[in-house]
Amino acid sequence: METIRRALEWARRRLEEANVEEPRRTAGALLAHVLQKDYLYVLTRPEEPLSESAWAEFARLVQRRVQGEPLPYITGHQEFFGLDFLVTPDVLIPRPETELIVEAVLERAGDSDVLLIDVGTGSGCLAVTLAVHLPRARVLALDLSEAALAIARRNAERHGVRARIEFLASDLFSALEALPQPPKADFIVANPPYISEAELPTLPREVRDYEPRLALIAGPEAASVQRRLFAEGPKFLKPGGYLICEMGYGQYPSLCEALDPTVWEVIEVKRDLQGIERTLVLRRRA
Repeated sequence: METIRRALEWARRRLEEANVEEPRRTAGALLAHVLQKDYLYVLTRPEEPLSESAWAEFARLVQRRVQGEPLPYITGHQEFFGLDFLVTPDVLIPRPETELIVEAVLERAGDSDVLLIDVGTGSGCLAVTLAVHLPRARVLALDLSEAALAIARRNAERHGVRARIEFLASDLFSALEALPQPPKADFIVANPPYISEAELPTLPREVRDYEPRLALIAGPEAASVQRRLFAEGPKFLKPGGYLICEMGYGQYPSLCEALDPTVWEVIEVKRDLQGIERTLVLRRRA
């Protein structure tokens, strides 16, 4: 009978041969998922035997990862800002660099009553995380995808903030446009699609072939969705309120050119761990 140690060694070799990043951690995460245990469990019980069914399921999941399927879609989970989020192929996988948006809001929100609008909520990672860390906040979470909204609602329920988040099917702000009195938020946050159609073939296979195009591709022009945020956002933002959005590599100069200086003031640009200008913090002028 196979043991945890032998299973992990086999999987690590298999993943290394396929040039999968972090093969050791990936093997451990997959086996922990199969055994319904945590990562530490599989690391500290190397001689524990595996049942035939567990081994077969583990081998099947390793093969899925070898073929390029992202680990979070296999396990159904991804950590974001210390919280565990459910993910499916209907939503973009939350990424560490997007945590910069959360940091930018928390640095400015204080403990007051605030209204936040999350445009393109996807898994709900921004809306839910901000609601968890700002217990007096209310959040409007918008997404064009009903399937994504269903996942986001589940994540809000799991983290106990469902009552303070309203989820709306919306193409950017369209659902708010239809309201008799459009809301005025203290913060608008967004991780919009910022990849052009021409760039799609250059993306890593696990992104290109598995993550939702709606959340990745802006259209023929990479900055088209961000430009819409800049144009439409002021209607739903208080004077002095903040628009905080993610941007792609090298986009900052062109985005600055798209800003109306009579409406927007650039407050900060946050860089990710690779030194890339990743998060744009704007304030609406009074």
